[in-house]
Amino acid sequence: MEKQIIISVGREFGSGGHEIAERLSKHYNIPLYDKEIFDHVEEKGAISKDVARYFDEKPVNPIFYPVMMDGSNLPLEQTIANHIFDFIRTKGETESFVIVGRCADYVLRENPNTISIFILGDREAKCKRVMEKYGLDEKAAYSKMKKADKMRKTYHNFYSDGKWGDSRSYDICVNSTKLGIDLTVDSLIAYIDNARKRV
Repeated sequence: MEKQIIISVGREFGSGGHEIAERLSKHYNIPLYDKEIFDHVEEKGAISKDVARYFDEKPVNPIFYPVMMDGSNLPLEQTIANHIFDFIRTKGETESFVIVGRCADYVLRENPNTISIFILGDREAKCKRVMEKYGLDEKAAYSKMKKADKMRKTYHNFYSDGKWGDSRSYDICVNSTKLGIDLTVDSLIAYIDNARKRV
């Protein structure tokens, strides 16, 4: 059986992290788990895929805690996060895959076959990508970036001991603006291949 490989990709909004994850998935011929996670959440409890998708990677709201229909005291956001973490752990026991965000770097921290990556980028380059992708003007793009990154940071730091975007929390951090997406992917593949040889 081929050696397991799990690639966890954290990212700043607009850095191209999801595209990089897709390319790594294709290169290593392993699945990129994304929408399948919501199927798992729906199977685990009385939470529809649409609701799970809406609350995905959203931090717990300290003011308003929606309560599950089964009467549990956990906030809905945390219940969904727990189901997602359960999915990641289960897959991590036997499978190889790529996963974006969702504290996977922390959830799978004990698995020696996990390589955690964080993708960042220069502010102007990220803004340009967001403007093009979402059809926004510059002001709206910056606002969307700020809101998304704040949410991701709060979510990650709530569930993880490590800090979102802190280099000490990842195996490698890469600024995708410096090399562009293609060379960033090539550099990550070289890093991953060499790291796997040492495990």
